[in-house]
Amino acid sequence: MGATAGFEIFIYVYKSMSIPMNIEIWEFIKILIVEIIYNALITIILYPLMQKLGYKMEEIFKNPQILTRYF
Repeated sequence: MGATAGFEIFIYVYKSMSIPMNIEIWEFIKILIVEIIYNALITIILYPLMQKLGYKMEEIFKNPQILTRYF
């Protein structure tokens, strides 16, 4: 959530300095809150799936499946 807020604030400030535009703080804050909530929900949904996939990948690579062994 912090990364989303930081990124969006940085982009807004950068655009407002490079392109002449009206600065509308209230509209920006409303959009920022919606984006933060959306990203948090997506993270809550996708993180467990990515974690399970990571555990399965780790099991695959940890199991010794080498046919020839050198001692």
